[in-house]
Amino acid sequence: MWYTKTAIVLANLGAINWGLNELGWNAVDKLLSFVSWLPMVVYYVIGLSGLYGMYKLFSK
Repeated sequence: MWYTKTAIVLANLGAINWGLNELGWNAVDKLLSFVSWLPMVVYYVIGLSGLYGMYKLFSK
C-alpha cells in the first residue's frame, strides 16, 4: 500500500536527520523553523511512521 511505503520513507528520513543531528546539523529545524510548531508536527509524524513500520515488520 502507498501509506506503508510513505511511512518507511518518512522513518528513513527521520533516521538520516538523526545522523545529521549528531554532526551538528538538524535538517528539520533548519528547513521548517519558519513556523514554530511545524518541526514538532514533523517529528510526531516521523515517530508515528516509525511505529507503523515496526508494526508492519513484526505483524503476520
